[in-house]
Amino acid sequence: MLKRKENIIVEKTKAFADRIGRMCVFVQKQRKVNSDVIRQVNRSGTSIGANIAEGIYAQSNPDFISKFSIALKEANETKYWLERLHASGSLNEKEFDSILHDNQEIIYILISIIKTMKEKNYQKDGTAITDNNKDANVSNENANVSNENANVSNEIGNHNF
Repeated sequence: MLKRKENIIVEKTKAFADRIGRMCVFVQKQRKVNSDVIRQVNRSGTSIGANIAEGIYAQSNPDFISKFSIALKEANETKYWLERLHASGSLNEKEFDSILHDNQEIIYILISIIKTMKEKNYQKDGTAITDNNKDANVSNENANVSNENANVSNEIGNHNF
């Protein structure tokens, strides 16, 4: 069987889901906490990876972006529930900082992936780039760079330094 190349976001979200599950069991057993909050953080924290898994096999680039955007929303919701657990005293400072760090790392990676895919696959007007218009876009981008360089030269000349 072929070994798949490691995908960092898949691995991080799997590990995070496992960690969220362990945290929920621990907090519910050891500390007084609202079970609704535990269910919410468990649901949102584990769904990040589930949406990533769906996105990996997306049918199109817009579908991929959509699934990863949902994962980002779930990561942000998880951050909210972790903050609520910390504010209520259910997570101490060290526990909160540690799990929040993992959550933030996932958020940053997702933002980067989504931004890259959007830049790579969409024109400035929001329409999808197809094979037919990729070459036209390259020509237009080169023309825009030339125009921008001319504008910068004109702006520099208009300022009193």
